[in-house]
Amino acid sequence: MPQNKRLLMAGSILIYLLFQLCQPPAFACELLDWSSTEGSKRLSSASLKQDLFKLAPQFEGQSNKTFCGVTSMVIVANALRVSPNGTSIPLDSSRLGPDESRYFPKGVSPLFHRYTQESILEGSDKTRAQILGEPKVKGGESDYGMQLSEITSLAKRLAFTAKPTYVQPEKLDDANYLLSVKQALKQALKRDESYVIINYSRSALNQAGSGHFSPLAAFDRGSDSFLIMDVSNTYQTWVWVSSKRLINAMATLDIDKPRGFVEISQS
Repeated sequence: MPQNKRLLMAGSILIYLLFQLCQPPAFACELLDWSSTEGSKRLSSASLKQDLFKLAPQFEGQSNKTFCGVTSMVIVANALRVSPNGTSIPLDSSRLGPDESRYFPKGVSPLFHRYTQESILEGSDKTRAQILGEPKVKGGESDYGMQLSEITSLAKRLAFTAKPTYVQPEKLDDANYLLSVKQALKQALKRDESYVIINYSRSALNQAGSGHFSPLAAFDRGSDSFLIMDVSNTYQTWVWVSSKRLINAMATLDIDKPRGFVEISQS
């Protein structure tokens, strides 16, 4: 091979190698679509993913823009309580018109015993209308959606054990604190019959929207990222998020308290 061709080939190889070295590794992506090639690889190698397979059969998208917390609670509650022959969950008769079940045998309902985005709010501290913006006090301000304390209270009213964690913004510079929050999330994912609902700021993840709730589904050690099972599936897909960025998104104020997460399990 002529000398000039060898030099040209060597130069091309060098440029290619430099280009590859300058590319960020796959784990450097702080937000990653779970259905992408890399997202699928993360799921395959994830060290904690059993919750995904238990939550996925119960997954549903939120019915309106304020029901992210409600929907997250429905998914988790059904994952914990729905069973083939179970009847402990009340039937939601609001989903049938007065004449729609008249052809069923007497005493037999076409409905399943499972929580819905309507029935789960029975006995809640916050009514459906208030979640949609009705002021709690006449003439007061609207408080759309739910706060972490209200989701925790709802879980307890449903006779679940609920352990909230508020992520403190003033401690984000403390590496030990960040590690403790990450470890708490991982331990919650590791426990059987225990699920995590996270409360975070979308804007902190460069997503459209503000405060949001969704179940947490998996953790991948290699990329140090968590999988968010986003309930707003009209606009957002499920995403892998780096642990540091997720913690930062939870350490944001919601009215007078920081956001965070709640671990929910059977009492």
